[in-house]
Amino acid sequence: MIKRIFNFYYRNYFLTLFSFSQKSFSQFLKANKSKNSNKIEMELGIFRNFWDGQPNHLPFLSFRSYAEEPETFNLKLSISKIEFILENNSEESIKEGIQLLLLNEDWRSHLVASIALLSLKQATRESLLSYFWQRVSKGSWVSPQIMVTLSYSDVDFIAKGKKILSEDFKIDYADLSAIDHHVSRGGTPKSVAGKKVLASLDYLLNDVVNDTFDNDAGGSICKGWKENLDESIRQNKFKPEQF
Repeated sequence: MIKRIFNFYYRNYFLTLFSFSQKSFSQFLKANKSKNSNKIEMELGIFRNFWDGQPNHLPFLSFRSYAEEPETFNLKLSISKIEFILENNSEESIKEGIQLLLLNEDWRSHLVASIALLSLKQATRESLLSYFWQRVSKGSWVSPQIMVTLSYSDVDFIAKGKKILSEDFKIDYADLSAIDHHVSRGGTPKSVAGKKVLASLDYLLNDVVNDTFDNDAGGSICKGWKENLDESIRQNKFKPEQF
């Protein structure tokens, strides 16, 4: 019974999320079109071509393939775009690009940065971990996905996670306009964003899913994303530590 409720909630959560993301992505594209190419390159680095007019970040939200997914953007295509970028750029450019993605306040960039990190060899990952932890502290709408990424990448994840759970963890949001806050963070209040991180850690460290309105279902999102990622790896659809 509990599993059926979880599956229903999780499926409907992502259906709502998809609709919201499509609308916000058009705003994201509109904002970027108003910038010159040098500004876009400075903000997105080597990943600027990942977005080709399509919301290629969206399949990474659930990391799951669907029978009726669009031909123009889907999980397989999004993974291949990340792999192409990583394969055709230097390690230094890749590191710089990931840092730029994480400096951006928009969750779409954080999601792409997470998949890019998982695709890198462990030795390369280690030099980037601090930027992901900083992003967690500054807030991200996809904090559950980032936490799963860190759990695979940081050998000290358990110790760091326990420290966060034992402290009075708070998000340090940068100042954004109301519309930018909505587009970049889904309009999530600071207190909810912090509890979303804690709910994610509670699942990853204690195998506990405790969803409430106050934590934005962080535990379920974290659990579902980790399971889908693991399944993609088992099916050889996603290959971590390639580059």
